[in-house]
Amino acid sequence: MRYDWESFNIMSYDWRSPFRCHVCKEFCGDNFYRCVQCDFSVHLCCVPIPSSIKHRYHRHPLTHMDKIKEDDSGEYYCDVCENERNPMNHVYCCEECTFTAHADCVLNEDKISSEKDVSSSVPQSIYSNTLLVDEMEHNEVIDAIHTPRQLLNKFIFHEHSMRFYEVTEKLKENQYCEACRMVISGPYYMCETCTDDTIKFQNPNPWYYLHEKCATLPLEIQFPFHSSHRLGLYNSHFPNIICDECREVCFGFFYSCNECDFKLDVKCAALTAHKTGVSQLKEMEKVVELHHFTHPHKLVLVNFIDPSWTANCLVCGARSFGLVYVCPNSNCTYQAHKSCLELPQKIQVPFHLEHMLTFFRPEKLYDCYACHLWMHRFIYSCEQCDLKLHPSCANSLRRPLNCVSHVHNLYYFGTNFQLHFGTYSERPFCRVCEKDCTGAFIRCLECAINFHLDCVPIPRIVHSKRHVHHLSMKDSFLEDDSGEFYCDICEKKRCPNDHVYYCEECNGLFAVHVECVLTKQVEDYTTVLMQSQ
Repeated sequence: MRYDWESFNIMSYDWRSPFRCHVCKEFCGDNFYRCVQCDFSVHLCCVPIPSSIKHRYHRHPLTHMDKIKEDDSGEYYCDVCENERNPMNHVYCCEECTFTAHADCVLNEDKISSEKDVSSSVPQSIYSNTLLVDEMEHNEVIDAIHTPRQLLNKFIFHEHSMRFYEVTEKLKENQYCEACRMVISGPYYMCETCTDDTIKFQNPNPWYYLHEKCATLPLEIQFPFHSSHRLGLYNSHFPNIICDECREVCFGFFYSCNECDFKLDVKCAALTAHKTGVSQLKEMEKVVELHHFTHPHKLVLVNFIDPSWTANCLVCGARSFGLVYVCPNSNCTYQAHKSCLELPQKIQVPFHLEHMLTFFRPEKLYDCYACHLWMHRFIYSCEQCDLKLHPSCANSLRRPLNCVSHVHNLYYFGTNFQLHFGTYSERPFCRVCEKDCTGAFIRCLECAINFHLDCVPIPRIVHSKRHVHHLSMKDSFLEDDSGEFYCDICEKKRCPNDHVYYCEECNGLFAVHVECVLTKQVEDYTTVLMQSQ
């Protein structure tokens, strides 16, 4: 016997019922399917449920299973409707990844939006896009021919008609959707008028791409955690719109409440109830507003992740990417990395112990004592002496290295130091091999010479009194995806792109600065294996 599943509003139940199975006429028992409109009930074993099925919300085949627990968290969710599920009930799951869904969500897709409409009193229009983010991120790339299929006319935020295309691998690498600002990873619309050579000449940003999903975003939604007012869809033309959920700066489309100035980018608006409620920054206990001595106005924390943003930090000069404090005043261009504003106002370096160095912005150019390059941003300066340093140079001079190959103190300069040489034709070179120091290097201030780490006898493996196991050197190390990494000796932040000593036996749970292990101040290590020459 075969059933047309689309003709039934099928729901699964996991409680003992008085209903009889339509096929075998026995009581349904604990687990069964039922259509409430036509009083139709059936055992799971009496209905031809496909053992494997292809679903439009997932790229891999889904396999039917009696029950599944992904982990020991005690909370399990359906990846289609995103509501909590009973781990003892039948599901469809992916054997290649962690995708798991209610069996009835997979077999009856039309039911999903109406269920959410009843349970959360949110219009169906928003839930038709609740899987927007996951689908864009995981959509299988179709390596197809650029074949047009249909036109999109009179789009609210664009003056020209746009043509439909399937995605190609080449396009996926470097083009972004104007709405969600994510990489084009699925079917999309493109404006052919904007790509015309005459239009390109007039428009500095001529490429206009739009995901198929983003082209059908509802013009008005009601967000579960802002239910008092409806939110309208807008297009961000200037980088001064901040999402109140994730704190990212909106460069694409966003939803806004005109009555209370509440704003959401389209990615956050697509998230369902169990994924929202507490923003990422609140979970990480970030201070979203700050009064800092480097600026007279209140600063606001934002998250710059859009690839089109090219402004630089006023403290270090690097690109303002990631967590950045900005001045909300429209006529003020102040912006600085969160990490740069966490620098102390006063520090002390080991070769200048008689005075403290103060952090400030000079009114003229100065020569850095460490690297001998000009400084035109914030610096550390001794008020009594003529000693002035880049903040990154001052940080590199905290501890001299214990290295017997040179008569003077040597200091480790990390990969971030390369920023200072971006506008100079000559880069620092190694005194031993005479090649450019394009990454991290060691420097002698007295001789003003540099060395690659591979060109001096730096131990590859050491045993430190601070840890029970041997420590191995790595060029870079990320122990997790938190975005913040600390040295387990000095407990200060470390750059994940710099060299590090870490413990292989502890799976990297112990990771420290090179200079904290090879410090000349305390002889707390023994060499196990020297650096290869």
